Amino acid sequence: MRVKIRRLGFAYGGAGAGALVLSGIDLDVAPGSVHAIVGPNGCGKSTLLRIVAGLEAPTTGTVELIGPQSHENKTALVFQDPRLLPWWTVERNVAISAEFSEKPDAMYKKIRDFHTSRMGLSRFRNQKPDTLSLGQQTMAGLGRGIAHDAEVLLLDEPFAHLDALNRRKLQEEFETHWQVDPRTILLVTHDVEEAVMLADRVSVMRHGPGPLIDTIEVDAERPRVGISPVHPGLRSATGWVWEALEKGWR
Repeated sequence: MRVKIRRLGFAYGGAGAGALVLSGIDLDVAPGSVHAIVGPNGCGKSTLLRIVAGLEAPTTGTVELIGPQSHENKTALVFQDPRLLPWWTVERNVAISAEFSEKPDAMYKKIRDFHTSRMGLSRFRNQKPDTLSLGQQTMAGLGRGIAHDAEVLLLDEPFAHLDALNRRKLQEEFETHWQVDPRTILLVTHDVEEAVMLADRVSVMRHGPGPLIDTIEVDAERPRVGISPVHPGLRSATGWVWEALEKGWR
């Protein structure tokens, strides 16, 4: 499903009444692609995801999701903080959307067990979130988002709370899952190297409201599991993204 954003603007409190966060954003996310967004703190990256998810209404402009719908839902948003239900077990948190969709018991259990295992949380499946590390809670939140059967997956710094080893493991799991089920993915991250490694294209937001600075194509074959970070296409794209980020601060 294609994500088409045109002349998007957002101000808390409405036009002329609050702080302007986004202005003049034009963005196209190709169906079945991974598109990353990077930019400085406070530039509106997370707000943009919330608007695409339908949690906020744009002050100006439009967001369209275009194309046939083969998944149960249109969007799923993985928050930067896990936001797990503290009174539910890990496995119920992971499979929350399947539980509320009234799927047959056998299907629900299959979805729950598969995604709990895939996130490496089988040993903790019956524990409550407060018994887990923040990294483990993050993995549960990511599993919940992937288990939510959506056309467009919106990821807000999904690996931010993970240590280096688990971050790499989950990045590889992310790539493997996308190869099997190539949904449209919009990824927000502060990590330029992560953006380039995971995405087909990387868009750079400027400091302060305003149009995107640039969108860089990542010229590297997929799958990228095991690919060297010194791959010429990755190195070239990383350089262009850093140059655009520096331009946004001028």
